[in-house]
Amino acid sequence: MKHIIDWKSFLLPYELAVSGFIMKLGAIKKEYILKGENSPIEIVSGRVKSVPSILEKANRFNVKYSDIAEEIYDIAGIRIICKYIDDVYKVYELLKSRQDIEIYSVKDYIKNPKPSGYRSLHVLAKYHAETIDGAIPINVEFQIRTHAMHLWASIEHSLKYKYYQEIPENIKDRLVVAAGASYKLDEELTKIREEVLQTVVNKTRGDELEDSELDLFLESFKK
Repeated sequence: MKHIIDWKSFLLPYELAVSGFIMKLGAIKKEYILKGENSPIEIVSGRVKSVPSILEKANRFNVKYSDIAEEIYDIAGIRIICKYIDDVYKVYELLKSRQDIEIYSVKDYIKNPKPSGYRSLHVLAKYHAETIDGAIPINVEFQIRTHAMHLWASIEHSLKYKYYQEIPENIKDRLVVAAGASYKLDEELTKIREEVLQTVVNKTRGDELEDSELDLFLESFKK
């Protein structure tokens, strides 16, 4: 007899996890800002897979109905967008230091991109979602990437949807080239950031004008 899933109850812990991590990671970003430091976290979003999407993936990977919770790892997904490549790994270190998750798999598609050109850091973790029935262990996937990587991935995803997963070969080839250009942009922006951080700035805002020049500037508003 086929195991029947009460989908509303099944998905509730995942919904709690996603909403919770959006709030927690948003709080970390705010903490950096309040300390006057640059936050490695730019944007946090999340989603819980729809039932049709879960079933489609289970069918595609021959996952038994009763094994969906254990073998479909990305039912709960958290996406973290960063400005720079090194920020991606800073966020990963933040996740590693957390006490509420247990990381059990890391797939670095930045250093080892997929043949399609896809780049992102995927972190799979166990999380215990607190419910009225107690703590329920679930899988949560964190995707960490830069703005440029996210733009490319979003376009590729929309093309897969348009072509029903069968993107024409000539477009695939152009996507690979675009992915390379996107990564060069990330590398160049990271280098610029490193140079800026190494520059010793002797002036602060308001120091651009000498005292005598500032007096003349202010005096002009009195006329």
